[in-house]
Amino acid sequence: MTSATPSSPSDQPDRPAPAPAVASASDAFHPGRLWRHGLLASISAFAGFALYAAGLRGDTLAVAVVVLFCLSYWATGWLPDFLVSLLLMFLLATCTSLGATVVFSGFTSSAFWLVFSGAVIGMALSVTGLGERVASRLADHCGHAYGLALAGFVGIAFALGIVMPSTLGRIAILTPIALSFCDRVGLVQSRPGRTGLMLAAALASCELSTAILPANLPNLVMAGTAETVLGLRLGYGEYAVALVPTLAIVRGVVLVIVAKHLFPDRLTMLGSERPGASTVANTSMRPDEKRLLGALTLMLALWLTEPWHHIAAGWVGLGVALLCLGPLRLVNPDAFLKQVKLAPLWFVAAIIGLTAAVDHAGLASALRPALARLDLAQMSTMPAFLMLVALSIALTFLVTSNAAPALYTPLVPALALGAPLSVKAVLLAQTVGISTIALPYQAPPLVLAMALAGIGIRDATRYCLATAAVALLTVVPLTSLWWQIVGLLHLSAS
Repeated sequence: MTSATPSSPSDQPDRPAPAPAVASASDAFHPGRLWRHGLLASISAFAGFALYAAGLRGDTLAVAVVVLFCLSYWATGWLPDFLVSLLLMFLLATCTSLGATVVFSGFTSSAFWLVFSGAVIGMALSVTGLGERVASRLADHCGHAYGLALAGFVGIAFALGIVMPSTLGRIAILTPIALSFCDRVGLVQSRPGRTGLMLAAALASCELSTAILPANLPNLVMAGTAETVLGLRLGYGEYAVALVPTLAIVRGVVLVIVAKHLFPDRLTMLGSERPGASTVANTSMRPDEKRLLGALTLMLALWLTEPWHHIAAGWVGLGVALLCLGPLRLVNPDAFLKQVKLAPLWFVAAIIGLTAAVDHAGLASALRPALARLDLAQMSTMPAFLMLVALSIALTFLVTSNAAPALYTPLVPALALGAPLSVKAVLLAQTVGISTIALPYQAPPLVLAMALAGIGIRDATRYCLATAAVALLTVVPLTSLWWQIVGLLHLSAS
């Protein structure tokens, strides 16, 4: 009887060697990437100690650290967006005493439901063909070149700001049409030109409207606070003369040029050049298109008359969405539930909750004494102007563009005391900062556009940072030059 001997390696059946652990793009917690989380946690902890030494305590300190920690993840893209959104809400709920009403206020916000209704309306535009019809008309005019398309949608976004005072409303209407246009001219989901065009139209809706007095919420907050606190009433005409040439025209050119260079592309298929394309624009409207057009007309009418009936844009949009899902029979509810993505809704809710937490924790109030001590009396005109622009930009980072005017405007009397600038120049200097969006979270309407268009945080951050950098080199100096021409700035101290 022979004893069994170990078989040699050559006798073993061939087996594939175990594959080395490789970090996939979606594996944020791969061992090779854990250093990222440690780095962001360390930076946030260090900032927390610095803020504690500066005098911040309680919820104010906790909110500041949590917001910095989560904004770092959004800026770097080292965690999926929806995970960061849930992490923000979890940390605010467990590390502060703000309560669920504040932390989860995003779910009760009009903007949250505007995302939902925008998804329904976008699907209705696609299913009925009305979006294709409008896109076909636009393609006839600006669908011959990528740069022309970018300029066309940036111009449309600005024009809508003149007639529609809600940035969220403008984005909810423009985004589905822009998506249909992209499909029409061959900018499919994987094309960089689709991302560039959608971001240019969305950021134009947010930034260029700053040049039109009643076109967005920050402007209204600034104007209302100025009238209440300063007794200064801003006129529509003088406001437009001071800001449209640079904050609308020059900044619009910046948006187009940066999009064209950051997301280069070309239009490949126009109208009938696309195989199987129907000449939708040349046919009469079908009954379902007419029903949708009627619903959109009703929605626009209610948005424009909001000052009289006081129904927020989100609730109007939700009502129209219910009409599309129900009596008008435009969108199949089962099909919609299969296509809807929840991640954008989490993102919007988290951003709104972040803004509410900053406000209720008193972070802005804690900063006010330090800001009031800013002494411009020792500066000449240009350094003082640049300091005010830098201050307004910093405030949009801290409290977002919607809340920044509520913090900046009451400080105007203290900032203008002894400064080489008029009170009106000190007041309007904040518009340059408010309209300079460096990170998407600073402009909640931009977050809405990203959700509706399926744009990733990384692409949006790249575009925002690039346009902000170019704007600092072009819009800021040209604004100071234009204000000297119209008499708003004087080179000599007054």
